[in-house]
Amino acid sequence: MNYFQESGPVKGEILMKTYIMYGKTSSEYAAGMVSKPHNRIEVVQPLVDQFNMKIREFLFTNGESFNWLGVCEAEDDSTMEAVVGIILSSGNWANMHWSRAYDSLEYKAIYDKAHEGMASYVTTMQVAGGS
Repeated sequence: MNYFQESGPVKGEILMKTYIMYGKTSSEYAAGMVSKPHNRIEVVQPLVDQFNMKIREFLFTNGESFNWLGVCEAEDDSTMEAVVGIILSSGNWANMHWSRAYDSLEYKAIYDKAHEGMASYVTTMQVAGGS
């Protein structure tokens, strides 16, 4: 699904940004799941709804550095940071990280902006008199 519109958003519409979340569950998480197995996506849905987010993927892995991966949509970076703060405060996670993800049109727009600004950039070698 592409949420980037080259013509800009409709007035009043908030375009959601895509984020990748990844983390490592703690031993407390495992103890709770062993004690009472349950579908975690159903339990976290109220938090997701409270922050007006959407879950695209909710995956558990057998990775060593992280064993959970999520792809979600949120309004902005501060929303993601707030949600991660809540998640970490539960004690169920050894770590949790997030990164902004861009579709190809969004990434092209970033490099279009860089291209436009490149004329004003001076490298350290240029300042030092090198090539």
